[in-house]
Amino acid sequence: MSPLPTSAWGPDGHRIIGVDAMHLLDDTARATVVEILGGESSKIIGEACFWPDTVRETSIWEWSAPLHYVNIPRSAVHFDRERDCAAGLCVTDAIVKYANELNRPGLGAEQRWQAFAFLCHFVGDLHQPLHTGYLDDRGGNYVEIEYRGEVGNLHQFWDRVVIRDRLGANPRWERPYSGPAWMEREEKWNPGSVQCWTDESHALVASSAYPGEATISECFADQTWLIIRQQWQKAAHRLAGILNATVGNGEVITVEALEVPCDPEPDPGIAPVRRGGQAESGSRLVR
Repeated sequence: MSPLPTSAWGPDGHRIIGVDAMHLLDDTARATVVEILGGESSKIIGEACFWPDTVRETSIWEWSAPLHYVNIPRSAVHFDRERDCAAGLCVTDAIVKYANELNRPGLGAEQRWQAFAFLCHFVGDLHQPLHTGYLDDRGGNYVEIEYRGEVGNLHQFWDRVVIRDRLGANPRWERPYSGPAWMEREEKWNPGSVQCWTDESHALVASSAYPGEATISECFADQTWLIIRQQWQKAAHRLAGILNATVGNGEVITVEALEVPCDPEPDPGIAPVRRGGQAESGSRLVR
């Protein structure tokens, strides 16, 4: 488990989310996305959806680094914009910003491609629980763990290690949700719902993101892989809803965030619950 810079889900996860979202687009939204990207192959979609991680450490794009995550206090249940997202520099506000940008009249082809790339990527990032984690341990980057005899940190474990182990060279993956809430096309999107998605991911940090001890068991790894697949499926469904509403035949609706209902509960018996531990010291890596 080498100490690589961490980026939510890595190229495989962001590609999977983007490709899965394409299957849930209406005809107008799909045609628009194909026009923006110049194609619809898995490679083209994957390159766009992972692009923000490839440029975030360059001098031109380093300003975008805070947009990949949001820090929420351990004691807090809900995202608070004034406390958690100063000047709009967090993943929650970035999703809304680039959804609006994507549909801005007169936007050039390159800027529109970038807006799609940022939107796809940040929706994926928000669904990695540790990207809505705690400031004091940098979203698990300070938490040292050991898995199968290799030492690393918890953020890496969620971002890369489990995915490489379970997915390997096989691009196929089993979708854990089969109910209509996650399989049918979404035509409406309320920007206020992004706060609800943030709260949902943050709740997973407390319930499921931290192992009970530094040495990770196969049981915890299996549970983590299940949550990852759940989050990928949710992210794809929600990304498609945003695209249908902004560049397709759907509708952007405006309701106060506190009035926006969260998504339906997942299928009974699917979501695992595992109580987390406190942060431990470790080497810092970029989120």
